[in-house]
Order: sequence, then structure tokens, then C-alpha cells
Amino acid sequence: MTIPDDPFFDSTELCRYVGPGIFNVPRIGAIELRRFFLEREIVANAFHHVSWGIPIAQYFWLVGSSAGSFVISSLGWVFGVKKYKPISFFASNLAIIQLMIVPVLLVFDLGQPMRAIHLIPIISNFWHITAPLAWGTLLVGSYPIGMAIYSYLIYKHNEKWARVFGFIAVIQAISTHWYTGITMALNPSRHPNHTALAALLFLIGAFISGIGLLNIILKIRDYFLKLEDRLDPTIIIGLGRLILVGIGLDIFLVFSEFMHMTYGTEEEFHALELITTVFRAPVIQLYLGVGLALPLVILVSPYGKKTSGVLVASALVAVGIFGMRLGWVLISQYSQTLF
Repeated sequence: MTIPDDPFFDSTELCRYVGPGIFNVPRIGAIELRRFFLEREIVANAFHHVSWGIPIAQYFWLVGSSAGSFVISSLGWVFGVKKYKPISFFASNLAIIQLMIVPVLLVFDLGQPMRAIHLIPIISNFWHITAPLAWGTLLVGSYPIGMAIYSYLIYKHNEKWARVFGFIAVIQAISTHWYTGITMALNPSRHPNHTALAALLFLIGAFISGIGLLNIILKIRDYFLKLEDRLDPTIIIGLGRLILVGIGLDIFLVFSEFMHMTYGTEEEFHALELITTVFRAPVIQLYLGVGLALPLVILVSPYGKKTSGVLVASALVAVGIFGMRLGWVLISQYSQTLF
């Protein structure tokens, strides 16, 4: 007994002649049984593929990096850390530019761009306040407006209102990236996404990757400025200290999550197996190795007290965090698609 080669045969026919013999493995044959489970989509007339791919991982990385850059921008004008005031305007504008790329990725990933209006309140009847993606529509739409107002007030040197609107924009920045973690975490069938640590992992990763990218862009900008207008190197070194704190927190959360998966349910342990095998490159090597371990070693060493050392660590963190985003998006879908 074999399964027909035609993938579009009637699903009831499959159930009719496979059902009675499904428990008789020798009769059906191992290959046919495996094909039956791999082609279970036919039974439900639904062909499931990986629906979220690299564009979504890029979206997660850009939103996070934008939030990280903006938090640094707010240190000078909102929280009164004066040494960061010289980079506040630049950091805020960099955050806006990164966030402007996000809608392009999201609409492109939809396949049918006009479906984007389904998430816009008032215009569409599909929007509902209980849906996490509905929260994201409001946050992604309002966050760049808040940053733009804040940047304009900095440009006008209006410290009073810059502090007010900057504080509002900080809340928007944190909420926007919190929502990206929550969007994945609220699906109980997706491991390792379904964890209460999702939002914290996303926020801390956003913080360190945003600072890392900001450091690199600031250094590139210096090459186009006169010597007297270039950035004080102590600012970059100070940002490196902030990255070090963030890396320590990230490692602690990752360790807690790995321990939880090791002693968790069958599904959680299966996710750990995927992390250490199929997705070893983006998660173990790129995220944990390049993004956390190497920058940690650099920043705690004497080399980490130099501008060049901080810049190397910044680049490694910015690249490594993308490995986390990539693994976070693909691991759960790998299980749902193939098993």
C-alpha cells in the first residue's frame, strides 16, 4: 500500500486507505509512513510553509537597534546625563532611519501588500484591540512620530519640551520592542518562543545591538568631520561600559532559558536539540559566540578600555544579535513545518 504521487488527491481517500493500516508499519512501509506524516498538510487541505523568514528577522533586528539608539539619545536630554548630549540628535535621527525601513520589510513579507490595511484602525474592520499585532500597528505607527517631535525639539534647543516628548518616545521605544517579543511568546505551540523571558531577551538584545551600531556609525561619521568637531573618545568608551552591562544581563537570561529547556517538557527539550544541531550556526556560534562571548572577553580585558577595542566589540554585538533574531523566528517554524 503506497500513497499516491499526486499531491492534490482527495484527502478523504487518504484517510480511507491509510487509516485502517496506519498502525501496521511493516504493511505500509517506513517510507510511506514518514511521507504520511510529512504530508499531513494534505489531510487538512492546508500546505504549510515557513511563513516568517529572514525579512521578519531583519524587522526584529531593526526595531531593536532603533530602540537601543533612541534610549542612548534620551540619556542626555531626558535623563540629564550631559556627556551624551552631543550625540542625542544624531542617535535619534539614526533610530528614525532604521524604523523607516521596517514597514517596507513587513509589507514586502505579506505577499499581498494591500492586506496591510487590515491592521490599521478605523480604516479596517479587522483591527481588534485584543490582538498583539494590533498593538504593534499603533506602536510602529506612533513611535517614529514621537521620535521626530523629540528630534525637532532638540534641534530647536527646547530642553523643557524635549524632556517631555523624549520621555514619551522612550516609553514608545521600549513598548515597540516589548511587543515584538510578546507577539512570538503568546503562541503556546511555538518553542522556544513561548517564554516569559521573550520580552526581556528582546529588550536587552535591542539595547546592546543599538549601542553597538551607534558606535560604529559615530566612528564612520568622524571621518567626514573636521578634527575639532569629532566625537570625544570617552563617549564611545562609556557606551562600551553600557554594552558590557547589557551583555552580562543577556548571558544570565540565556543561561536561565537553556536550563529551563534542559529540564523542561518534551517540546522544550526538542527546541534545545534544534538549537544545538540545525540552528547551531545562528544561535550558538553567531549569537552566543560572536555576539556575547567574544565582546565580553574584549570589554573586560585591557583592550576594552581603548576606543578600538570598544568598536570591535560593538561590531560583534550588532552582528551577533541578528543571529538571535534569526533563530528566534525560524526554530519554531522548523518544528511546525517538518514535524
